[in-house]
Amino acid sequence: MEIIEFEANHPDLIDQAFALLTDAHHADTPENPAPAERFFKTLFTHVMPGRERHWYAAVEDGRTVGLVRVNFFTEENLDLAMFQLVVHPDHRRKGIGTALLAHAERICAEHGRVRGVTGTSVYWEGGPERSDAPAKALEHAGYTKALTTVNRRSPVDPLGAEEEQRRYEEALAKAGDAYEVRQWTGAVPEDLALTMCRMETMIISEIPLGELDFEPEQMDPEKLRAKEAVYAAEGRTWVTSVAVERATGEVVAWTEVAVDEGDHANGHQGITIVDPAHRGHRLGLLLKLVNLRLLREQYPHLAHIWTDNADVNAPMIAINELMGYETVDAHAEYQRKLEV
Repeated sequence: MEIIEFEANHPDLIDQAFALLTDAHHADTPENPAPAERFFKTLFTHVMPGRERHWYAAVEDGRTVGLVRVNFFTEENLDLAMFQLVVHPDHRRKGIGTALLAHAERICAEHGRVRGVTGTSVYWEGGPERSDAPAKALEHAGYTKALTTVNRRSPVDPLGAEEEQRRYEEALAKAGDAYEVRQWTGAVPEDLALTMCRMETMIISEIPLGELDFEPEQMDPEKLRAKEAVYAAEGRTWVTSVAVERATGEVVAWTEVAVDEGDHANGHQGITIVDPAHRGHRLGLLLKLVNLRLLREQYPHLAHIWTDNADVNAPMIAINELMGYETVDAHAEYQRKLEV
């Protein structure tokens, strides 16, 4: 077996990598959304601004039996490396995962990163079985659990028309006349670009991260448009609803759901965030409800929306449970100090 780096000019290895991920999905997390081929292959041709990405394949007899992706921030969090590895179900317990982990750590250290973060799916009470072997392997290698996010799924019409309307009217009354709801699909409207950059910069400071330590990523209009160009290449469209404070014209609350090109039945909930100065007005619930309506109008083929939240994020969990989300499994993030 050898571990080789590969890029966009290695289409055969990319095809093998996608097949490997698909096989691992069916073996490990079949209840969860399957990988989207266009989204995956675009990871080799387009990189989000402020990121650097490296791919390595464990190859045996001409076939990819393991895969690791290493991600670096290039503007903030310069001490941090994030990576994800997977071994084909038919080739596990042969030392391939151990070799890929050591290789990833070596690449991270060579780039001057002193903290490594990776993760794995884990069992959550009431959900389907999940193997604890990956988590145990990370702990054996010196990694400690830093954050657990719970993975949940909801139908796109969880409440029914009557109950949804009732909750919408309650949330709208609580919000009052101080806010205007704005909605769009795709790129951020030009008049909201600056204020959306403010909201994006706020994310890291406002979401629970457990023992993980991240510097806020500074967003500006140029970077925002570059991100949108990557989304377009991925075939991933974001359906967005925001609350704009009428007095200032600033976005003060925001929710979004991603939909992949094609007949994929699953949408992916992105951020839901409310500016701390505007909490207590049910803006998060209001926006989730109106965003569901827009999703159903524009993507009638969608069946479910998936979301994940830190297990300690009680306010957002309460909203999601109100919206009909049911727990499926969880994802554990592990970290370790690296020797540079």
